[in-house]
Amino acid sequence: MYIIYTIRPLFKLLLLMIPALWGTLVVANYMWKRQTLQIKEGLQRFRKRLPLILFTAILGSALCMTYFITGEPYSSSVKMSYTYPKASKGLTPNNTTLDVSEALSNEVLESVVESGELGNLSADELKNTLSIRNVKQRGSVSADDLYVSTEYSISYYASEKTASVDKDKILKAVTDAYYDHFEEQYGRRTDVLEGDFSEVSELDYLDVHTYLNSRIDTVIDYMKMCSKENSTYVSEATQESFSSVRDKAQNFKDVSLERYESYVLKYGLSKDNAQYISRLNHENRIENVEYLKNLAAYRVRIAAIARYDGDITRAVLVPTRDESGEFYQSRTKIGTDYFAAEANKHLTYATTNQLNIETNNYHIESLSTPAESASYRQEADKMVEELKNEITSITAQAIETIREYDRETSKGYISFAFQDENANTRSHIKRTIYYGGGVFVILSAAVITNSDLLLKRKKKSKLKVVEGAEHK
Repeated sequence: MYIIYTIRPLFKLLLLMIPALWGTLVVANYMWKRQTLQIKEGLQRFRKRLPLILFTAILGSALCMTYFITGEPYSSSVKMSYTYPKASKGLTPNNTTLDVSEALSNEVLESVVESGELGNLSADELKNTLSIRNVKQRGSVSADDLYVSTEYSISYYASEKTASVDKDKILKAVTDAYYDHFEEQYGRRTDVLEGDFSEVSELDYLDVHTYLNSRIDTVIDYMKMCSKENSTYVSEATQESFSSVRDKAQNFKDVSLERYESYVLKYGLSKDNAQYISRLNHENRIENVEYLKNLAAYRVRIAAIARYDGDITRAVLVPTRDESGEFYQSRTKIGTDYFAAEANKHLTYATTNQLNIETNNYHIESLSTPAESASYRQEADKMVEELKNEITSITAQAIETIREYDRETSKGYISFAFQDENANTRSHIKRTIYYGGGVFVILSAAVITNSDLLLKRKKKSKLKVVEGAEHK
């Protein structure tokens, strides 16, 4: 295969020389022969030498077709189309600017090389064989009629380093790597909803509630975001909408998780009650310090507001003009506005600290009188397994609904159409016909314009020399 790659340049050189030499001969005939061409004589020469002309044109066509056929393993292309709606605006699915050159970026090509599918090729050696261009380009683009191409062609031309590697394998590896890169960087991420429960077995009973509560809150927030994007979509696979999945998750949190927490607290269940109570007391001390700090900050700002004159704190009017140039008095914020906002923030923090302390105290009280029966622990463990199964089911419905929605709206983000071999063959035949026709026309022109004129001039010169010698 490599031998064919090395001798192909000879085919190309030969193909270029045939029309170049005969074309040069046509120009030379015209330059030497200044008088009017004798068309009748030229046509007679053409008819006489037509078999030779046809043979030469056919031979040239055969060489041309051989050149194209031997080049098939060393060049190919794939049509890349961005199928999601935002692509026509030059944006990625997450609204960042679309950079098509990323398809051949070092990051993508490095991932291809690291996969080991292409042997010992380096990213730079691979990059030198690839190029990307627009498939279609509109003639005029105005500010009122913006146009961004969504179709591109990735072309591959073999180099000495890649000649021994299958062209389709190279393009397939590159397009797969780019699709994975694009989906990972710009596609909707659902991995935040996924995950196993391997760490649950190591948690205490109340910590299991905290962990599962955090997991289900993530599902609720994610579904709220999706519902804002499309509130009417219903998945055919799950028969769920984003809102219905969110409601299931909310119901799980309000009912199932609360029932589990109530059961644990009712019987004071813990893997180590004394250690857990000690931890809660430590948390209370930290919460109490934060509570006192926030309460002090709140009181300082309230005191600062009280030092301002009452008339000043009600309104401050600043003379200014509106967009049309009309004069008016504009009310503006003063220091007390900022103090009031900060005071409210610190009061909220202090209230939260106080609530956490009261909750911990309630937990401490419940854990101080634990139930001795092992059956209560077994029932709690059973409830944990049921909660894990329920949250897994809700998460699976959420992910499937999101993915089906993305498939329908984005159509897979990117589609790749590899070069059609039949179309490629038709292109070779078409170009071969053009080449053979061009050779035929050039040869015919050379014959009609008296291609043997130079030879006749040389013969005449020789005759004159001979006659001159005889005369002497």
